[in-house]
Amino acid sequence: MTQQKNAAGHLYTIELRFSGDYLVPSEVSSRLNLQPSREFSLSQNQQILKTRRPYWAYNGQGEIGFQSEWISLEDGLEFLLIALRPRKAEVIALAHQFDGLWWCGHFQASFDGGPTLSPKLLTELGSYEISLSIDNYFNDE
Repeated sequence: MTQQKNAAGHLYTIELRFSGDYLVPSEVSSRLNLQPSREFSLSQNQQILKTRRPYWAYNGQGEIGFQSEWISLEDGLEFLLIALRPRKAEVIALAHQFDGLWWCGHFQASFDGGPTLSPKLLTELGSYEISLSIDNYFNDE
């Protein structure tokens, strides 16, 4: 991993997420042999209402080098990829079964700078056949 200098006022959170009407978070955890950072499943009452889809998310919490916030989006994604490489085939299978997403939160206090991703990282992310989403949030504190 490379520690890139980033413009002050930019932080990133990173998760691999799966969601789907028939997703059962405990089954995803079992298939990947990982504990989620967040999950949501429907109770029987909620299944009738279908107000929210079940999901499973993993950010690498518990792994050596974990950070809840990253100053470099590239470093955060690389960290997650290292943790998931041994499970790549199963991650791809889950992405074909459910809606998969590399979710990144970009929390910014200024409008200068922002994330950059290397071609090497983009190639590896693309090899998982999962879309990348960067949600931007402005915080003027």
